Amino acid sequence: MKETFYKGAAGNLSMHSVTLALSALAVSGVAVASANLPIGTQITAVRIVNEALGADTEVTAQVVNRNGDSTDLAAFSTVAADNGVTYIKPHYIGDEGPSDLVVKNTGTGAATGEVVLQIEYRYKGY
Repeated sequence: MKETFYKGAAGNLSMHSVTLALSALAVSGVAVASANLPIGTQITAVRIVNEALGADTEVTAQVVNRNGDSTDLAAFSTVAADNGVTYIKPHYIGDEGPSDLVVKNTGTGAATGEVVLQIEYRYKGY
């Protein structure tokens, strides 16, 4: 099947941006950025803009499906204030969806501060 290619103002690549205020997010702790990303969504990149969240901190953007299974999208060191983008192998939310977009503290220290998480996505449909 041939896929439709959109361009210009009617294009189908979108960005979802969420600002999180983390308050001593424990090691392995999770903060929900967005609930219920719909079936048919394909995530293609993850961006982050963060304050220095503390010594030995790292956050990982994940999607968690309705069964509670998580998939890592991208990890970012958050020891110093920074910004970054990681292009990923497209992650499609299918039959296991809808899925939640979460931030997990995968470092070894508690994370405190502001994080802006942005995902690039396109809606392919079901």
